[in-house]
Amino acid sequence: MNNQGWSSYNDGHVVSPREYLNTPVDSPVSGGQFFSAREDGFERSTESVNGQRGYTLEAYNGQDGYNQQPSSYNQPSSYNQPSSYNQPSSYNQQRESYADHDGYNQRESYGAHSFYANQHPDSGATMLNKSTSSLEKASPAKRRKRRCCGNGRYCWCFSKRCCLIFLPILAVILAGVGVTLYYVFPRIPVVTFERISVAQQEQGNSVEQLLGSASINRQGVVTVPLIIHLNVTNPNYIPWTIHNVTVDGFLANSTQDDFPVGEGGLRTPFKMPKQTNTNDMPIYFNFRLSTDNDNYLSAAQTVQKSCSAGGPDLRFKYKAKIVLKAISWLGIKPTISDTINFACPVSEIESLGINISDLTGLAV
Repeated sequence: MNNQGWSSYNDGHVVSPREYLNTPVDSPVSGGQFFSAREDGFERSTESVNGQRGYTLEAYNGQDGYNQQPSSYNQPSSYNQPSSYNQPSSYNQQRESYADHDGYNQRESYGAHSFYANQHPDSGATMLNKSTSSLEKASPAKRRKRRCCGNGRYCWCFSKRCCLIFLPILAVILAGVGVTLYYVFPRIPVVTFERISVAQQEQGNSVEQLLGSASINRQGVVTVPLIIHLNVTNPNYIPWTIHNVTVDGFLANSTQDDFPVGEGGLRTPFKMPKQTNTNDMPIYFNFRLSTDNDNYLSAAQTVQKSCSAGGPDLRFKYKAKIVLKAISWLGIKPTISDTINFACPVSEIESLGINISDLTGLAV
């Protein structure tokens, strides 16, 4: 049986450390003395001094070359001056304490290499709690931080394997989006004027119903249905459909004032194949001269002069607004404006029963 750390009494019996630590200090011992063996190289002796019990700590074979001797005690209420010790240390420190509540005196003499002992030994539970507390105060191991980029193991805070899988997929997606945007990104069509012709009257024609027949009515309004042919170039990689075009026309007269001569538009939606250059888009325009306009006489004289033999071309200005569903939902409605010169279609107008020479007489 291993009795290391057990306490032995003069009467021959031994007690365990737990029983010894729980033994009251003031237990009656008549002049006796016992020693307790400790694992740290100390023995604790308890003896009676003047009817009172006290204790000292004695170091065995101390590494600093000296032993700590027991203190001498007198009365519980008094204290003695510290005794001299021959110690190899460079300096001594002495601490004295007066009698505490149980009537004992304690003096500890320690140097730079001396041993230090608590006045009251700790119980096993207290020592266990201190050990646990010291473990809790120990600094935890530092967490290994993930390094990002440049060390060959991680890429943008992802593992190398994840990068090898994710980056090619991301590159394919971005390339697909880029190619798609390149082909479907809307490009504004290019519109140029081609020619103007007079619309033929046909029974039941929706255009004729819209524009009316060429005539001079009693209210002094001259109406001539025209078709403005525009050439449209589609630069897009997908087919486009122009759903409507609204056109406002003006006649430039000799006074440099723009005289409004009517409006027009598409009869049906106009479809264009992808990447085509020759798309004839007909705009049905109702050319109208009204005597209610203050500049009617000047405009009528301009038409008569242009429609006479060897007369100059008519100068026609138009503003067209194109409606495309592909981009109109974005609020984009391209506007085209241009000024065109064309020869007066005298024969076509007279075939409709309109006498050009009568235009100026309407102003009277």
